[in-house]
Amino acid sequence: MALELIYTSAERGLRPGTRGYCTVAYTRGMLPQMVQLLEGLSAYKALFPVHHEREADNPVSISHYRPTMAGRNCSILSRVAAAQAEHTQRSNKIAHHVVLRDAECPAAGPAWLAAQDGFFRDDWNEPPRLFDEPKAIPADGPAETYARHWHELTGDAGWAGVLAWHFLSQKTTPAYLLFTPGMALLPLIAEALALIPPRRRWEVTFNTYFTALPAGATCVWRCCVPDADVVREVRRNPRALVIDLTGPLPPAAVNDLVLCAREGRPLPTPPAKSPPPGAAGNGFVALPN
Repeated sequence: MALELIYTSAERGLRPGTRGYCTVAYTRGMLPQMVQLLEGLSAYKALFPVHHEREADNPVSISHYRPTMAGRNCSILSRVAAAQAEHTQRSNKIAHHVVLRDAECPAAGPAWLAAQDGFFRDDWNEPPRLFDEPKAIPADGPAETYARHWHELTGDAGWAGVLAWHFLSQKTTPAYLLFTPGMALLPLIAEALALIPPRRRWEVTFNTYFTALPAGATCVWRCCVPDADVVREVRRNPRALVIDLTGPLPPAAVNDLVLCAREGRPLPTPPAKSPPPGAAGNGFVALPN
């Protein structure tokens, strides 16, 4: 069954003696090791302090990680974001984590699931408690390859295909999306994932507001603000893909997935083969000096 945990600042936590930032709810029967892991994924770095005029532009971190727990792989979908000021009127955050077994993962992919209305909670005003019922997981959604949000933001829907192609050709090499606070990143991730064969979508790990890599985790699609410390690491990895959403982008270099994203055509069968390293049309964008 799908498990969940909520972590925020409260006068009283679920475990005796806990207060401040602590776990306020989780599914009954969750293993202590899983509770500890999810608490470790609850870090958040606000860009704007509480009551700042741009407080609403603080990025929302929506992530998908694939840890191994008790010898089995699972998927963790998380939403971590700034929240209403806590009981002492200081800054606050709320983290909501959902743990799924492979059999519970919809073929539409992790970003599609994370985007469903009501899937995540963005506030907590209840006493601490245990959830007695497993979290309901929505059924699959429609398969849509046209990347409308990419088109609206960049002028070329094909950039979704560049991101998808990069994963299929260089699975372990990270891709970076540089963004301005206030941009909606999850729809871009969802559209790029729709261009990956369904059987492989849950292999893609991502974070819509990446600031650091959790211990033992991988994150292949990393959305960062341009001046983030982690972006400096990109200069030492010539294979990394960087798509800078903060300024104009040229037309994406054409490949099969770029055309799918632009025209909404079905995915190629079998999936398009990756080009050799350095080949024209790989869609790489160099980080500005």
